[in-house]
Amino acid sequence: MKKNSKFTIFLIILMGFNAAASFAHPVTPTLIVERGLDSSMFGVALAAMMTSNFLFSPFWGKLCAYIPTKRVILICSLGYAVGQMIFGAATTELMVVGGRMFAGIFTGGVFTAFSNYVINTSHPDLRGKNLTLMVTVQNVCGAVGYFLGGMMGVISVEFAFICQVIVLAGTGILFYILCEDDTQYKHKPEKKLSVRDANPFSAFMAAKSFMTPMLFLIFAMVAIAGVGQNSFEQCFNYYIKDQFNLSSVYNGNIKAAIAVLSLVLNSTLCMWMQKKTNTNKSFMWIMYAQTALLVILLTFRELSITIICDVLFFSINAVRLPILQTMTSMRTTPENSNQVMGFYQSMTSLGGIFGALFAGLIYKVNPMYPFILAAAAFVVATLIGFTYVGKYKKEKAAK
Repeated sequence: MKKNSKFTIFLIILMGFNAAASFAHPVTPTLIVERGLDSSMFGVALAAMMTSNFLFSPFWGKLCAYIPTKRVILICSLGYAVGQMIFGAATTELMVVGGRMFAGIFTGGVFTAFSNYVINTSHPDLRGKNLTLMVTVQNVCGAVGYFLGGMMGVISVEFAFICQVIVLAGTGILFYILCEDDTQYKHKPEKKLSVRDANPFSAFMAAKSFMTPMLFLIFAMVAIAGVGQNSFEQCFNYYIKDQFNLSSVYNGNIKAAIAVLSLVLNSTLCMWMQKKTNTNKSFMWIMYAQTALLVILLTFRELSITIICDVLFFSINAVRLPILQTMTSMRTTPENSNQVMGFYQSMTSLGGIFGALFAGLIYKVNPMYPFILAAAAFVVATLIGFTYVGKYKKEKAAK
């Protein structure tokens, strides 16, 4: 089978996986309210998941160098499904946190493996385009899944979780059966994988072997913007349920609008930026736009303005993510690409930890505080972007 056909199959299965990954999001606020759990759980639960995601992503990235990446995808898809099964059955705060932490161990692995699979199996000239396609599918189908999950939530919270578990496990099996074995494209590690390598902290210490000042700045942008993104998203989802008593259907419809606009922007603006501009500089326009939308939201606090800003922010976010991921992949080598992308996923999770946790805790003090945190985080990330562009220009001038 031709490489293009294999990649197309990968994308098709990825559509189902990413849709399923979002089935539970619109019903989580309802689960918390119906089961009488503390309102901070909407942020704490995601923070718990992101913590284990953060800790284990580098390990999964390292493991991808030793075994076929599609096997890592299978293991992590099944583990993710089990974690969501625990979460969906939760009746206490402890069960919620436990289920989310268990799922987080494997979500870090599966998303790291997706990036590594694309990098390993793509021709260098097509790597940026294929990563953009992958992230586009993840964002668009994630939003579609949000919409479908909202519809499922009308039937029951449990129905949404059952569907999610079945599809996550099923797509994991399909990835393993139908996708390419990327072993032949990978650099073979000189030493065998040891029990010590399973320690997530040792994987972080290994980052010194590939870390550069420019990669550090990219990772800092990813992590800090992740704080803002997750603070905004987690707050907004609960905010419209708590403050306006809107059902999961509204959450789903908003995500459906994001899916459509994300698809349009990724197939036009994002592709144009990748082909016609130097993304190491032009990405700043995306940062400006997202920061401006958060400032507008804080200035005009009407529900309609909040919804419009949410749709625009996350549609533009679907452009930012593949560009930053491509910028990261440009600074990898065949020897370290698996580890670098694992570390990238950890930085994404690190932002998620603090964004979701702080959003959950400060929301109880003032419902607007998470929005303020989101705006502040993007201001800082944009300032780091200035530093990156300045150093990049010096880097180019020196060559």
